Amino acid sequence: MAKKFKIIQSSPPHTGSTLLLNLIHGYLSPDEKIHCNTERLINKFLITKTHNTNIVYWRNKYPQYKLFFIMSERNDSKVKKMINSEYRQYPNVLIINYDKLIVSDNNSQKNVINYIFNKLNDFIPKELKPNKDDDLIKIDIEKRFNIVNETVEQMKHKKFDKWDKFTGIHGSHRNRDEER
Repeated sequence: MAKKFKIIQSSPPHTGSTLLLNLIHGYLSPDEKIHCNTERLINKFLITKTHNTNIVYWRNKYPQYKLFFIMSERNDSKVKKMINSEYRQYPNVLIINYDKLIVSDNNSQKNVINYIFNKLNDFIPKELKPNKDDDLIKIDIEKRFNIVNETVEQMKHKKFDKWDKFTGIHGSHRNRDEER
C-alpha cells in the first residue's frame, strides 16, 4: 500500500510562516482553514503547521507517511532564523526565504504569488496538484493572500492572544516585538 502524502509547514517563528501556510492552502485547498499542531492533527489533514523544524524527528515519528516540508527562514537585521543546512539536501524539503514572501517596493504581491506558485508547482507531488488551470490556482493563492492581509488589518489593534481560526493571524501580528 502506498504511503499517504502529508505536508508540514515547519518554520521558526517570525519567518513569514503564517503567510506561507496560507499560500500553501491557496495552492492546494483554498477554502480550508489552517491547522496548527502537527502532532495532534497530522492524521486528519493534508497540511499542518509547526514551529518544530527538526525533520528527523518528524520522519521518525510518522514513518507511515510520505512527508513533505515547506519551510521559511529569515536572515535580516531583525531576525536570524535559518533552517539546518543538512535539510537543504533533502528532496522532500522546500525552503522559502522570508524576503520572497514579503511585499515591498522591490517585490510586488504579484511577484510573490508567481514565485510561490512556481516553487510549489515544482515541489508538490503531481498527485496532489489541483485539477484546474494554473491561472485559477494563482487566483486562489491571491485570494488567500488578500484574506491574510484583510485579517491582519482587522486584528492589528487586538491583543496577541486573539486569533483568526481560518488564517491563524493573531492580534498585533505584524511588527510586534520579536520576543513574543
